[in-house]
Formats: sequence, structure tokens, C-alpha cells
Amino acid sequence: MGALIIAKNLVKRFGKDKEILRGASLSVEEGEFVAVYGHSGCGKTTLLNILGGLDRPSSGSLSIGEDELTTMSENELASFRLSRIGFVFQDYNLLGDLTVRENLDLPLNLSGRLNEGRVGHLLQVFGIDHISDEQANKISGGEAQRAAIARAMMNEPSILLADEPTGNLDESNAGKVMEMFRLARREFGATVVLATHDRNLTKAASRTMCLREGLLESYKE
Repeated sequence: MGALIIAKNLVKRFGKDKEILRGASLSVEEGEFVAVYGHSGCGKTTLLNILGGLDRPSSGSLSIGEDELTTMSENELASFRLSRIGFVFQDYNLLGDLTVRENLDLPLNLSGRLNEGRVGHLLQVFGIDHISDEQANKISGGEAQRAAIARAMMNEPSILLADEPTGNLDESNAGKVMEMFRLARREFGATVVLATHDRNLTKAASRTMCLREGLLESYKE
């Protein structure tokens, strides 16, 4: 396996004076689970948004496989995100008036792909088949985040990006959710990049980087 994500000298400015990333570089091997650790407000979300093609750097380069994201058009980026990237957010972002099953169906509907049993398979793998017909606004936070991870895996993305995914959960449910990321990596070969301000969560990753003062460096206790 080789490097799937190669980010070099990423700089992100907001306005004239606010520089969030100041030359951050990151290389992630295919199938790796990398945690990006840093305090709230240090730029972790900005970094993940750039890695996922939701935002563009002010300068620097980003390649995923053979694709250079910084030269893509907006339409090309949208297509790339749909087919290659799975996103998991702190607030789950499920549609509350839809059932869990219907939430999982959404990525397939957007991409125009047939279900072919994938919804049922992921519901079972992530241990939420018993709540498949429950409305998303009536399930627990831990169940909602597991559903969000399952939804992120619907289009078989090569990369799973998670931004503070346990921020709204207690310790027990946080541990269960972290196991779901290990499961996504183990069962589906997903490359996982997870941003967190919780040192304890970094233990689940195969490698941890620290984002400090706009730069990425190897994490040391």
C-alpha cells in the first residue's frame, strides 16, 4: 500500500489577517487510521474540510490517489466527494423526520445507484438493524452516530473523515462509536482521518498527528 492522501504546505487564510493553517503537510497511507489532535479552534475542522473537498486551501497542494483536488472545478469536487469521501460530523446531520433506513438510502439516491441490499447489510454490520424503521429524531445519540457512520459508508468511500464525532456522547457511547471506525477500516478497508480534542480517543488510531499553530507534527504524550 502507498500514500492515499498527500497534503503539502496547506495554507488557509480568512480575510487579510486570520491564518488558520500555516503550511500543514500530511501523508496518509491507504487503510490507515490517523487521528488529528488539537485544542478547540486550532483548525482541525478547516483541515478536514480541505481534505474532503468541502473547502479549498489558500495555497498548497492536495492529492488523493491520482486526483489533484486543488485544480478541480466545483462540479468535479462535488462528484469526487460523493464517490470517494464519507463524512461524519459531531451533530450527526441525520434528517430527523426520516427513518434510519431512509437516511442511509440518501447517498445512494443522490448517486443514482441501486440499493442491492447495501442498506440492510450496513444496518446489520453497524448494529442498528433493530432501529431501522425508527425516526432519526427518536433514537439515542450513540445510535444516531452509528447511523451517521453507516450512512457515510453507503457509497463505499475510500476515505472516512470524522470531525469530533464523539463530542456529544458520554464515555461509554464514545467508546462504541470509536469501535465503529475501527470496524469501517477493518471490514471495508476505509482510510480514516479523525479530528479530536480528546487525548483518550487518539488511542484508537494507528497514528496520531498534532495540529498546533497551523502546522501538523507527530503527536507526543
